[in-house]
Amino acid sequence: MLSRRLFLQSVAAATVAAPVLAQQAQQQQQQRDTTPLVPPFAPTGWKTVWLDHLNYQCVDYKKAAAFYATLMGWKVRSDDGKQALLDIGDNSGGILIRGGLAAPPPAAITDAGLGVSRPPVRAIFDGFAWGIEQWDENAVKKALEERGLHPVADNHGDYKSFRVKDPDGFDVAITNGNKANRHKTPANGKLPAPAPFEPTGWNTLYLDHISFEVPDYRRSAAFYQALLGWQVRPGNGSQASVQIGDIAGAIIRGNAAARASARGDAAAAAAVAPKPGTVTAAIGHISFGIENWNTARVREELIKRDVVYVNREGKREPRPDMTGTLESFHVPDAMGWDLQIGNKIAPSRQQSQ
Repeated sequence: MLSRRLFLQSVAAATVAAPVLAQQAQQQQQQRDTTPLVPPFAPTGWKTVWLDHLNYQCVDYKKAAAFYATLMGWKVRSDDGKQALLDIGDNSGGILIRGGLAAPPPAAITDAGLGVSRPPVRAIFDGFAWGIEQWDENAVKKALEERGLHPVADNHGDYKSFRVKDPDGFDVAITNGNKANRHKTPANGKLPAPAPFEPTGWNTLYLDHISFEVPDYRRSAAFYQALLGWQVRPGNGSQASVQIGDIAGAIIRGNAAARASARGDAAAAAAVAPKPGTVTAAIGHISFGIENWNTARVREELIKRDVVYVNREGKREPRPDMTGTLESFHVPDAMGWDLQIGNKIAPSRQQSQ
């Protein structure tokens, strides 16, 4: 349990995000959107059984990889001098961290309230890969072609996949990955850069949710439901919650332009609309659940390592996000991207404090 002092500190820090939390509360009070989704094509019948990997591009991949390995306990599997592949944990696949990012990503709607002084964002998640059950290379290719998705084979040794684009141009890979055929050998690579601080010893158990920002959340939810069998809960007019099998979750949200349009603010919508020809979907943040959660201890460990935002009072501390049964903190990673660390370790249960 939190001490009174830590509880009051968390409440004070949470006021930084008051506009965002107020907006979320208002959304929750809105009438549930129970209109059935319109699938873009016939459902494939596939079930997503594995997060194969996330694609992360930044300006300094070595620094980013060392940060995640040291803070979150992710293991380096390979490093070729341009990119590093890290295992997230036993229950998930990995993350491919590569360099070469030139242009900074646009601000995410969930960035509001993170801090009045935050580091520049120099990273972007620009794709993900999901393993499906009952993989059959020819059948998968045929199913994708029949749905007009123009699959491109991307095979490396035992890794088999087809890459497609979602309705907003976001890169999606459908793979043969599952828990049995991945992580066959231990990930024992060396850190590509010095550890930025003392290791936490944390073990990542679950990807609680991906915050996925799109122009039309209903269109995107219907696409992933039909293609990968993601279970979509009724939305509230601006977002929908999604369960990705037993391995992960997602919140598919209307982006800044979509929300401005919903308010009838055409000028604001035009100001934040993506440029023609660009990818119009983005990942705003990702929430990972760690083993043996303890709110006060996690907060203390983050402050000790200066993995913090600066709030309106000038204090350097992680931003608390305590919503329902979720207990978590938002912090910037080594590239300034918003990372959420929380207590959710499975779809239907949580780690006690």
